[in-house]
Order: sequence, then C-alpha cells, then structure tokens
Amino acid sequence: MKSPTLTSLLVGTFATVLLVCSFGQAQMSVEKVNALNKTLQAAKANYNKMKPRTQKMLDGAANIVAFANFWEKHGMSFTDPLFAARVKSSLQASRLAASTAAPVIPSVVPASNPVNDVEFSSFGGFTQNETSTARCGNNVVVGFNDSGSVFETQAFFDGIGGQSLAGFAFSSNGGASFTDGGALNPGPNNGAFIASDPVLSCADANTFFYSELFDFLDNTGNPLTAVSLNKSTDGGQTWSDPVPAVTKDAFTHSLDKPWSTVDPSNHKIIYVSYTDFDGSGTVCGVDKFKNPIFRTAIEFVQSKDGGKTWSAPHVAIEFCADPNTGISGAIQGSQLAVNSKGVMYISWVNLGTNFPFSARSIQISSFKGGVLSAPVTAAVIVPGGDSFFLQGEFRDFLDMAMTVDHSGTPSDGTLYLSWADGRDKIVPDPFGSDGAYAFDDVLLSQSFDGGNTWFGPFKVNSDIQPRLANGHDHYQVGVAVDSRGVVGACWYDRRADVENFAIRRHCGESTNNGFSFSDADIGLAPFAPTHSGDIILNPVYMGDYDQLTSDFTNANTGFVGAFQTQTTRGNPDAVVHGFN
Repeated sequence: MKSPTLTSLLVGTFATVLLVCSFGQAQMSVEKVNALNKTLQAAKANYNKMKPRTQKMLDGAANIVAFANFWEKHGMSFTDPLFAARVKSSLQASRLAASTAAPVIPSVVPASNPVNDVEFSSFGGFTQNETSTARCGNNVVVGFNDSGSVFETQAFFDGIGGQSLAGFAFSSNGGASFTDGGALNPGPNNGAFIASDPVLSCADANTFFYSELFDFLDNTGNPLTAVSLNKSTDGGQTWSDPVPAVTKDAFTHSLDKPWSTVDPSNHKIIYVSYTDFDGSGTVCGVDKFKNPIFRTAIEFVQSKDGGKTWSAPHVAIEFCADPNTGISGAIQGSQLAVNSKGVMYISWVNLGTNFPFSARSIQISSFKGGVLSAPVTAAVIVPGGDSFFLQGEFRDFLDMAMTVDHSGTPSDGTLYLSWADGRDKIVPDPFGSDGAYAFDDVLLSQSFDGGNTWFGPFKVNSDIQPRLANGHDHYQVGVAVDSRGVVGACWYDRRADVENFAIRRHCGESTNNGFSFSDADIGLAPFAPTHSGDIILNPVYMGDYDQLTSDFTNANTGFVGAFQTQTTRGNPDAVVHGFN
C-alpha cells in the first residue's frame, strides 16, 4: 500500500479528487482503536518498569508513552463518523495552500503546511519538530515528528491500517519550494504505530529512505518494537509500507534514537543504528532475586540488498547494570556515516554512570570488512544548561552531529564531529539541578586517520561569551560536507538576546577542514522556545536534532536543512534553509 501522492492534489485534478473523496468515510473502527491501544500500552508498561534515570534518557520511546496516554483517553473519538468527515474535508480543502506558500525570507521556505495545524482541535495544538533532510540531485525530502499526522493518517488512509506520528515534505527544485506530503504511510496493520525519530537518506534522485521507530502487533497479537524503513522510488512523493530493519519484544525492549545512512560506494548497502533499552535479562542475566539485569546497548544492522533483508544486530557497545545497585553506564544517541571506500563509522554519546550529572564523551568505532573496531573517545563534553535543560526548560542532552567527507577531493575521508559544549561559561544557578548553568558554544573536531586521532576542538560560532554577565546558548548543531569538501554547519543561537531567551538561526561554512568557520544569522525572526505545544508529543523537548545535508550524489554544491521555528500562527513548524 502506497501513500497517496500530493502532486495529484495540487494540479488540475484537485477539484475532482476533492469532490469524490471529501464525502468518503474515514472514521476508524473500534477494532483498530483497540489494536493500536494494545501496542501503545505494552510500550508504556515497559517504560514504567524502567528507573527514572533511564526514562529521562528516552526520546522517541517517550513520545510513544505520551501518545499512549493520549490514545487511551481520546482514541475512541476517531470512531465518530462526523468527526472523521470534518477532519477529512478540512485537510483536503487546505492542501492547495501548500503549493502557494510564500517563503518566510528568500532563503527559508515552508516544509510543513501550518494551515492544517489548528483545524481539528484548537485545544490540542500541533507540532512539527526534530527534522531530517536528504538531497539527491534536485530532489530534496524532509522528515519530521508531526502530531498533526495523527489526523492526516485518518483522513488520507481512510481510517484503515496503522497510525503515523511522522510527516514529510518533498521538493523537486533543489529545495526552492516544498509540498507537504502529509502523514508517512504506516502500513496495513491495525496495531502499527510510526513513532517517528525520523532520519532521511537517499541512494539516487528517485530512491529515498525514511527510517523511524515502529511499534506493531505480530500475527498472534504480541506487541513488537522495531526500527523500520519506508522506501520511495519517486523522489519522496509516495512511500512503501514500513519494513522493519530490526524487531524485538516490546514487553522487554524499548528501541530508541535510530539513525540510518546509505553507503556512497555501494547504494545497496544501508545501515541502521539504535539504542536498545533491554530489560529481558537475555545478555546480562538475573540478580539474586531472579529479576532481569537491565542492559543498555548501541547496536546496528546492515542491509546489502537495498533494505529488503537485514543482518542480525551488531553490538557497538553495551553496559549491564550493577546487580546490587541497578546503576550502569549510560549510552544514547548513535549516528552513522560511511566514507567513499565503504568504511562505516558509528558514534554515540557516553553519558557516564551518574546521568545527567556525570561527565560525557563522544565515542566512535569503525566497521570495515565485517569487523568492528574498539571504541575511541573522540571528545569530552561539558554539558550545557543544567546538564539536561536549557533556559526555557527544554531538554538538550544529546547535542551531537557527525559527518564524513566523500567528495573525492583531497579532503576525502575526513571525519567531523560537532557538539554543544558549556566549558567556556559556567555561572552559579540555584535553580539548576546541579547548582550551575553552562552556556553552550558549538565546537567541532576532525580526524584525518579514520577516527583514531582527533584535532581540536575548534569553536564554530564566532562570538565570545561575555566575562562580566550571563552568556548565550548556541546549540543543536547539524553538519555536512559538500562536493567541494566544504564543511557546513547550522545551529540555534541566542546571542542577539541579552536575556538568552529568544532563538535565531545561524549557519556557516569552513573551507579549511573545519579549523575555522564563517558565521551568519540567516535573517529569520527570533522565536521563543517551542515545546509543550500540544497534547501528543513529549512536552519537554524541541526535538533532539536537525540534520543538515548536502547532495549525496555530489552533483550540486552547498547545503540544505530543515529546522523548527515558531510561526505567527503560534505553533512550531518545519521550514527549510539552503545556502552555498
């Protein structure tokens, strides 16, 4: 089953489609509502078994729990035919607006269509955040968490099949304009739920992959947790059913923070990584009370046939909890990159043994010829804010980005890691959980020998933290390398506000392998921290990443990336910025 193409809704057949479909029934069956509730409540039950420290580390899995609470309370509303008809007609009537939306500024264009966001519930509010962008040739596709997709799934899939919390937008003109594609296809399984944490990648101008968290019921009704991929063969306009790359028992596992990438030397090879919060006891055994010992692991799987079949999980790093105290090492937030010779790199954040207060580091391993190298510590991080929240009480504890140069230029093979770091400006703060507040700068290190040794770190933002006053936060960086070997970086920036509250967007480039960067405000109006924007998503975060990209095919120079901003309508939306 493929998702309906929005192109057909934006050309001359739009009126015919609207007349034929707007009166169709899109309400859900009671069976579907109950099946999805079973999937969600299993994930919630497993979450509730975790220690509070572990719960705090979860991202997409926490969104599943938030949605489980929403669905348990409101799910049956979707069986009302009058409500379903209202949702469907409102969505279809507003689709035409997506093709005529004006750029916010010349270099920033809308990805998500905000017209729909308050159509169905003024109380609920809808958010698009945590963006990922992929470009192959002139086709650019953006994915994002989208609480409005809960309603779009109902309308455009006629209440049949799974439910989606993921949205997408596509462009065929290099990112100059986008069409909001609606909800990502969740497939035909009534108990299936796309929980997002989107990561986009592509193999060529037609072939794109959308990876995400995916919970579903097996043929016997048992709940499973997975990371799945949807595939598009038309440049991101329509998508296949989700195909799980890895699947585990949802009663004892929570998979979280997936990442994915395509091998530039062989486009049939795809990698997917994730964090496994494992309460099964299968690896770590049981304690003296016969309770399973909790395990946290960074794992990855590999496909050699374009995503049709997948390997068994490879373990990059794992920790078993102390059977007496329950405390173990904490790891989260893996990312992947593959160089032009097919060597895969996997990095993650080591959160220490006293998260969120302990020192953190970024570690990296390589995977070549089926052999995984021992982890190397690439950077030591001083966490920003109060080690978990930034000012405005939104979380930012996994602020890391990785990329590798596969440009074919003399810098080919160079690895880059960038992150937000508070080492330069720390002030006492009695309301912070650790009694202090650290103002983040964006730092970057590079490796020229495959991740064994690292230079830096070097500061990416150009301003200097004031010595005699409070500082400014610079955070949530995305990095990429284009066909020239130029490094691009974009981040959220608060330097223009003496109160360190209003957020702007800055981007820069480096032509000397990351040793120095330009730094420019892209001109977007400042906005306040946007979280707790609706009743569906995890309320304490703006998203944990915004992925910057270049043209994977190396046919074009420059960079493009989506990010979250607050529009005049008062809700968070996804917009896209491109630059050379």
